[in-house]
Formats: sequence, structure tokens, C-alpha cells
Amino acid sequence: MKKIWKQKEGTSSELLGRLFENRGLLSPEDIKNFLDPRYEKSHDPYLLRDMDRAVQRVLSAVASGEKITIYADYDADAVTAAAVIIRYLRRSGYDKVDYYIPDRFSEGYGMNADAIKTLAARGTKLIITVDCGINAVDAVDLATYLGMDVVITDHHQPIGPLPRAAAVVNPHRSDDEYPFKDLTGVGVAFKLVQGLIKNKGDEPASPASQGGGSAVPKGWEKWLLDLVAIGTVADCQSLLGENRIFVKWGLQVMAKTRWVGLKALLQESGIAGTPLDTYKIGFVIAPRINAAGRIEHANLALELLLTDSEDEAETLARKLSELNHHRQSLTAQILSEAREQILPRSSGKILLAASEGWPRGIVGLVAGKLAEEFFRPVLILEKGTEEAVGSARSIRGFDIVKAISRSEEILVRFGGHPMAAGFTIRNEHIEIFHRQLLEHAEEVLPEEALSPTLSYEAEIEAKDLSDEFIETLEKFAPFGLGNARPRLRVNDLSVRSARTIGNDGKHLRLTLSQNGSTFSAVAFNQGFWAAKLPVNAKIDVVCEPQFNEWNGERKVQLKIVDMDLGASGEGS
Repeated sequence: MKKIWKQKEGTSSELLGRLFENRGLLSPEDIKNFLDPRYEKSHDPYLLRDMDRAVQRVLSAVASGEKITIYADYDADAVTAAAVIIRYLRRSGYDKVDYYIPDRFSEGYGMNADAIKTLAARGTKLIITVDCGINAVDAVDLATYLGMDVVITDHHQPIGPLPRAAAVVNPHRSDDEYPFKDLTGVGVAFKLVQGLIKNKGDEPASPASQGGGSAVPKGWEKWLLDLVAIGTVADCQSLLGENRIFVKWGLQVMAKTRWVGLKALLQESGIAGTPLDTYKIGFVIAPRINAAGRIEHANLALELLLTDSEDEAETLARKLSELNHHRQSLTAQILSEAREQILPRSSGKILLAASEGWPRGIVGLVAGKLAEEFFRPVLILEKGTEEAVGSARSIRGFDIVKAISRSEEILVRFGGHPMAAGFTIRNEHIEIFHRQLLEHAEEVLPEEALSPTLSYEAEIEAKDLSDEFIETLEKFAPFGLGNARPRLRVNDLSVRSARTIGNDGKHLRLTLSQNGSTFSAVAFNQGFWAAKLPVNAKIDVVCEPQFNEWNGERKVQLKIVDMDLGASGEGS
């Protein structure tokens, strides 16, 4: 689908000023904190509602020698969140802590009654949830009835009344005034660790001070930032504000990580010893962690992050890579099948496909790819004997959770974010559910919102793409949601050469020039352009200028996001 190019609006005439403005950085102080995101600038954890109650309940459990269970979701955000809290408690000398991750296939997302009963039978006295629990009213009531307290740490949107838990720590509580709302599940878990290490009066608040182990020195928690960075990037939350601090420093910590499991994963994935960035987290590390829960069980990933055995770490890292390869194969197969279902009605404002043969661990990935391809909200469902489990992915401007909630009376359960949601529904209700979504979309989703736009930040000339300029752009890293790598438009470039690359010729390698300046360029998934670009053709591009380092040599390279034949180009 052809994209409409659109320059972001802004008032600054200077390029750097425009880049800062587009990121909401309007004051010198904002810009300073962005370019120099110091850990000391992270917010006081006690600004989160119920943090004091959460800390005191954990310390009470430690002082009494109670068994603590970390209850996690099965994605990378939750797995790293569980690892953060368990690593901290172990470092403090407290070992009466275990974890529970529900099976994606037999239990589904979140807290469930059978799991709560199992934990009670195991002797758990305190459950700490990570990345889940905010809407688990019945499960928390059951836990209380069975003699357990629950401390909820979550970042999902509350849908109704809060659970009656010992503490509910979530920046999205309506009564929470925490200054940064985009914390991930691992981010909230890390704030709990910060709160445990330092209380309001800056006195140690570790389990050691309650008679439970050795003291954890101030600053030790920074060793957990590599785990925080992985979960934050994997969950696709904003990389501005406090998340930028966590990821910036987390990448540096990762290069010298203390965790043998993470070392093994970096080695197994071929990126050990290389410069680490958000791309490698998002496309190399996180998929391997997520593959465990998508294909088998997320326990495998958490065991990797918690093990202190090098042999076990190597075995688990290799296992995650194998699962990830299998996940890639399944995704390609299901993507093709779902696309066939969707194509006949692809003009609809909400697209839906369902099948009995699609693993629920894959449907979210497929929904995301199809939403990007068709530029419409997409729902992909795995149909069981009586119920279907689905994942939804949306487009900017359409709150998919709000849309789904309008059908609450026919849903078994649902939850998520404005851009991504999960739900369970009886098979006989799927069609009416789709109709209700389409009716809602007709009311709130105009046709123009379904035309994909490609935003760029400014137009520049090729002569401006100097090493010094790219070095300035690199200071904006780490890149991600809310702080994408700057996209710039360059017009009237001459094609010196164009050839396909990759095993299937999907990608394109170009040499481009303008007024004596020559650049290498690469365009992923745009190999089809090769036959349309004769030598000396003129093209306009939207690109992400960056350095390409090879064999010790560093050169400017244009990563082309989209291109078009210029006004004077052949075939225009």
C-alpha cells in the first residue's frame, strides 16, 4: 500500500530544533536531560501510589520468613520483571521466593483460580504480581480467602474497580500522580526494588534491615538495568522520560552483564562483543525470550535469566534459539493463511481471521504484521472446541481496548493497551463481535485514517549528510517509540547502481549521488524497485541516515524507508 509522505509540523527553522520539538523537548532543561539521561534523575519510587504499602508488606514477609511467589505473565516484559525482583531478593540473602508463570495454552493470561489454589497448597503467603493483576478482582479475593496477601505491580489499564490487594502499584491508577505514565511491567517491578533498597528517609530498607539476609548497597540495583532495558524495549513503550534512562544505562550494563544466562544468550545469538542497541534487543534478544512462552513455556526463559550455571545457561540459550526458529516458521505459515482469509474483505475497517489450527502464541505476531500491511486494526483468533483466544493490533488513533470493551457482555475476558489487546470469546459470538467492532469503527474511524502516512522530520540536501551530522543524530539514541531514529527526506538523488540482495532478492542495495556527494544505501523489503531504477534515474527518498561499520571502516549509509521516482525521473 503506497504511503502518503507527510512532514511533521513544527515551528523551528533549525533542524536540531525541529528534532527536539518533535520529541516534546521544548526547554533547555528538557533537552539537557534528554541528551544526558542520568540515572539519578529517575523518579522517587514512593511517588507511585501504594509503593509504601508494597514495600512494607514485602519487608514484613521477609521478617516473618514467609514464602513469596512472583506471579508473572509469559512475555519478555514479565519474564524480565520477575527476574528483577527475584535477583534482588536473592542478592539480599532471602531465598524463600519462587515464581509462577501460567501456561499460555492451558491457562491463558493473568491470574486464575486454579493457580491461586496451587500456590496456597504450596505454602505461599505473599504473591507479588508482575505485568499482570490490575483487573484480577476475583483472583485476588480468592487469594485473600485462602490466607495469602497480594501485592500487584502492573502497568496495564484498569478496566473496573481495583482488586482488594495489600498494595496496587500501577502508574495508570486514576488516583496515581506519578510523573511518568509509560513505565513497563519490568519498569514498575524495578521501582519496587528501588523502593526496597531506599525508603523515604534514604535509610536502607532491604530485607537485611528486617533480619533477613545481607545488606544490599545503594546503587547495586543498577546491575538489574540490563534486564529492565530488555523488557522495556520488548514491550514497545515510549523511550522518552524515565524509560530512556533505564534503556540508555541498561545497554551499557548489558555489555558487562553479571548474569550468566544473559551472557549465554548474547553469545548464542551472535551479538556478544558487538555494540548493543535497541534494535538488537527488539529483533534478536526479545524474540528468543518470547519464543519460550509462544511455543513451549516461559519458565524456560526465566530459568535462563536466573541460572548461575554456565552449562545450564548454554543449554537454555540454545533451546530458546531453536524455539525462535520454529516460531519464525510458524509465523510465516499462519501469516499466509490469515492473509488469504482477510483479502476478500480487506476493505473493511476492522479485519478478522480465525482458525482452529493457529497456535495462540503466534496470533499476536500475525495480527501485528497484517495491521501494518493493510493499515487497519486486525484481530487473529485461535478457535478451540468452544472458545476462541484472540490477539488484536491497532493503528494509531484507534483504541482497540475501548473498541473491544463495547462487546464486554459477550466476551469471556479481555485486556491490553490502546494499540494491542488480548481476549477470549465463545466461538458462536465471533461474527456478532466482528459486526459490533465494524459498527464502532464506522462511528469513530474516518476513511482518511486508513491511508498509511509516512512522517518525516525535515528535508535536507545530500551535502548535509556529513560524519559530524550523523554523529549528532546518534546522540538521540537509544531509539524507539516516541524517539524514532530521525527520518529525513532527500530529493533528486541520482541512481548510480541498484541491485537486489538477500537469498530471495527481497532487499535492495543502491549507490546514490547528488552534486558530487555519493552514498551507499539499503532498502529492506524493496527489491522490486531494482527493475524500475535505470542508471541516472532520479529518486526522492525518506531515509534514516546512519553509520555502517565494516572491517574497521565507518561510512555514512542511508537506510531507505520509502522511495519514489522524482519529478524528473524516468517513469514519473
